[in-house]
Amino acid sequence: MTATTIPAGHPYVACESEPRWYGNSLFEFLVPNDATGGRMTVFRATMPEGFSPPRHIHTREDEAFLVLEGDAGFDLDGRTHVAGPGTSGFIPRGVPHTFRVLSPVAVMLGVMTPGTFEELFRHLGVPAAERTLPAPGVVAFDIERVMAEQARLGTQVVGPPLGA
Repeated sequence: MTATTIPAGHPYVACESEPRWYGNSLFEFLVPNDATGGRMTVFRATMPEGFSPPRHIHTREDEAFLVLEGDAGFDLDGRTHVAGPGTSGFIPRGVPHTFRVLSPVAVMLGVMTPGTFEELFRHLGVPAAERTLPAPGVVAFDIERVMAEQARLGTQVVGPPLGA
């Protein structure tokens, strides 16, 4: 059996995050994957009403979230939860999940370990011109590219977005 060693990373402090538009949302990498040697990523996601990824399973990452603003409905392993500001949760790898933004805008803090899933947002998003939601149509959202990138990163899509 071969052991995999994850690089140690380095101390990291930043006053500003790197903003990226992903679809119709804004993702800001507060502690990026490369600063942690791949151990984790911490990001803030600002998403408009109706934003909902397809139901999926991370096979490599554990995920934690904190709702900072707005409301979202979560489906975690078939159980529905409504989450408002201050709600936090943990989704271990292997658990099917999705969510849907229920308020006009929701802001969430996300932590993923390890942090390599950050690559999805970097590869399919674009640098944000400003720290706001993008105007409609600014970021092309190619579902086939999204599905291919998720598969490359070990994520299995197992159903439609919540409410679809």
